[in-house]
Amino acid sequence: MEPHLSASTFPQRERPAERLTLCCVVDESPRLHVELVLWTICAKRCLPETRYRIVVYHVGDVPRDIIEWVEARGIESRHVAAAVLEGAPYCNKIAPFFDAHATPYTIVCDSDLYFVDDPGVFLNSDRFRAPPNNHCRPPASVFKTLLPKSGVGRSYRPGLGLFPSQDGSRETHINNINGGFIAVPERRREVFPSLWRKWAQWLVQNRGLLGAWGVHVYQVAFALAMEELGEDVEFLPPQMNAVLQILTEISTVYAFHLSSAHVPQFPGRFNADRTLTTDGLSQDVAAAVARLNLCIGEAVGVISSLPSTRDHLRLFLNPQWERE
Repeated sequence: MEPHLSASTFPQRERPAERLTLCCVVDESPRLHVELVLWTICAKRCLPETRYRIVVYHVGDVPRDIIEWVEARGIESRHVAAAVLEGAPYCNKIAPFFDAHATPYTIVCDSDLYFVDDPGVFLNSDRFRAPPNNHCRPPASVFKTLLPKSGVGRSYRPGLGLFPSQDGSRETHINNINGGFIAVPERRREVFPSLWRKWAQWLVQNRGLLGAWGVHVYQVAFALAMEELGEDVEFLPPQMNAVLQILTEISTVYAFHLSSAHVPQFPGRFNADRTLTTDGLSQDVAAAVARLNLCIGEAVGVISSLPSTRDHLRLFLNPQWERE
């Protein structure tokens, strides 16, 4: 019998009444396909069906069995023939914002952001919302160079990252976000993706300005688009994008961000079956881990059975595998 998450499993919190559109984007990378399996299971088990319209965007030649498995779970699929911006694959996250979804917010999140509770409680304004940047990447110095050269007409303004950078500083630009969860209000959805893509194109052409942080084109372009709009992000709590580093320091989790780049840094947080341990966690976080672990167990079974993913289980929540 399939494990069931009943309503009593979840903390009782105030809920918004309006529907929301939640999207993730995957391309041809097998790593994203195995992540998508767990993302789908968590979204279907832990988010209210009456509130969320869920859409997965497939960029390029995504295996048909993955698409069919997702669609069989009541999730809409949309195909994007080519990358949003050549040479900047993370910019594929812009794609869903070009479509009209007829909901107050359109949300795009990473395929490795796994929901265990409803984030809609935070989406009760009409502001741009995203989690704060983790480690001040890029640092303040990059934005101090970029902003004058961009001609956007806005100066550097300081903000704080969640953790210190390698030089010990927590300062970065105020609109430098973590791109794991981005919510755009409908009032800005029509104009925002074009600005975001415009600045991403400019950064690709001027990548030297990013120095060692050239991979962050999509994230810095987001900040530049915000500057052109004259808006500032209303930051979500880190509990909405909980990374392994903070699990022992919090008592609430809405979604776990289990990036394959972070997993090898915390091998002691994982059991041999890829589930998370509850060592040192508060009672409520341990309960959230238990909800996640039910989903992980199901995901391992699915990944092991689908023809296009069964040879890629090693890419999934494996501290022994390091992403290049």
